[in-house]
Amino acid sequence: MTEAETIEETEELTAAKVDEVRALSRDCIHRHSVYAAVGGLVPIPFLEMATSSTIQLRMIAKLCDIYGVPFSENAIKNSISTLVATVLPMTGVGLATAALIRKVPVVGTIFGVVAMPTFAGACTYALGRVFAWHFAKGGTTNDFDADEMKERFKDEFEDGKRKASEFVKGGKTTAKPAAGAATAKA
Repeated sequence: MTEAETIEETEELTAAKVDEVRALSRDCIHRHSVYAAVGGLVPIPFLEMATSSTIQLRMIAKLCDIYGVPFSENAIKNSISTLVATVLPMTGVGLATAALIRKVPVVGTIFGVVAMPTFAGACTYALGRVFAWHFAKGGTTNDFDADEMKERFKDEFEDGKRKASEFVKGGKTTAKPAAGAATAKA
C-alpha cells in the first residue's frame, strides 16, 4: 500500500468515526430531550425541574463519554445554571410563577401539559447541542465558558422549542445536522 493510499484510508476511517460520533451525539440529545419533556409532565411543582436537571446532567455525562471528555459535575452545574438563566431572565420569579399557574384550574392544566414539557425539552436540546458542539471542537467541561455560549444557546433553544412543541403536540420533527458538523454555527 502506498503512502497516498494509507492517507486516503485513514481519512475515510476518520470521516466514518466523525459520522458515528455525530450520530451518537444526535441520538443522545434527542433521547434526553424526550425524557425531559416527559419529565415536565410531573404534576408536582418544582419536581419537574429537578427531574429535568437530573436528565440534563446525565445527558452531558453521556456526551462526555461519546466525545472522550472527562466529566466534571460541578463545572457542568454552574454552566447549566448560567445558560438556562438566559432564557428565563427572572429564573426564581419565573419558576415560582409557573408553579402557581399550574394550580389554576383549566389554564394551569393546559400550561402544565404544553408549556412545561416544551420548556424542559427545549432546554435539554439546547444544552446538548451547545455542549456537543464545544466537545466536537476539542473543548472540555473545565474550559466551557457559558457566558461565551449564551447566544448559541438562545439560538438552539429557539430551535428546541419548535421541535419540543411539535413533539408535545404529537407531530414529527425534522432532523438538523449533528452538533459537531463542519457546518455548525460559529
